[in-house]
Amino acid sequence: MRRLLALLLLLLLPSLAYAGANEDFEEGVRLYDRGDFTASAEKLQSVIDQGYASAPLYYNTACAYYKAGHLGEAIANFRRAEKMTPDDEDIRTNLAFVKQFCVDKVDASQTDSFLSQVGNLLATLHPNQYFLISFVACALLFAFLALKRTGVVAHFGNFPIFALAAITIISATAMIWVLRANYLVDEGVIVVEQTEILSGPGSEFELQFEGHEGLTFEVLDQKQDYYLGLFANRLKGWVKTSAVEKI
Repeated sequence: MRRLLALLLLLLLPSLAYAGANEDFEEGVRLYDRGDFTASAEKLQSVIDQGYASAPLYYNTACAYYKAGHLGEAIANFRRAEKMTPDDEDIRTNLAFVKQFCVDKVDASQTDSFLSQVGNLLATLHPNQYFLISFVACALLFAFLALKRTGVVAHFGNFPIFALAAITIISATAMIWVLRANYLVDEGVIVVEQTEILSGPGSEFELQFEGHEGLTFEVLDQKQDYYLGLFANRLKGWVKTSAVEKI
């Protein structure tokens, strides 16, 4: 009997934990609606800290952090939501809106506008969608080649072959691009008002420049209590991990 009760408890624990997290999420939303943005952000953050992740959770947490005056945390959570649903226009619009309040205005669009525009265009679809397109195009290509060998579709010529091959290659390339830019790269967001970007991983190194809350960068390495960041202006520097929220 004890074994049976223990087994039932183990089966119930995940659902009980989920129910508790869902209640915390709903309470966070209620606190936001009442205008208590700091408490709302704390409650929603507690759900994230329990290991839960979803675009609505990150989106609502970002909104609460923004209203509470925590620009860096807001950008970090909007970015997490964007990674999960890159085709969501509300998330992208709100992220762009919040970023305009950052002190550091340098971004990728200022350093390489063409690549930035290409990246923004490709990011409208999820890697899974690109994979599906390339898979279907590749399957159709092989099916067409098989039919062409039998002479059934000989009158179509070679144009469908080139078109399907091009779609397959373009979709696969886009999938790799989006994966590289959004999922295979560690990002960091400065969450303190101001911090030093140094030439090495320690306070004894030379000051490169100062970064302010909301500044986003690619994390290249970590040594001791410092991240090596690659910033949108293509400069590199070391920043304290305590000043950064890693995405």
